[in-house]
Amino acid sequence: MMFKICPRCGSKRVKWIIPQNWSRWVCYDCDYTGPIIEGNQELADEIHESYLKSKEEE
Repeated sequence: MMFKICPRCGSKRVKWIIPQNWSRWVCYDCDYTGPIIEGNQELADEIHESYLKSKEEE
């Protein structure tokens, strides 16, 4: 099943914030604002793992 996910952290908790501009979304988990992607759970998990690794390196 495909759903909208945050390209930064892989979260499904995203919301379209400006209806006049299709590319303005916000992620409630990492505060990302911008375009989002569609993907399945496997892609979301892969992005989330990468996000966690990048946070550890900071």
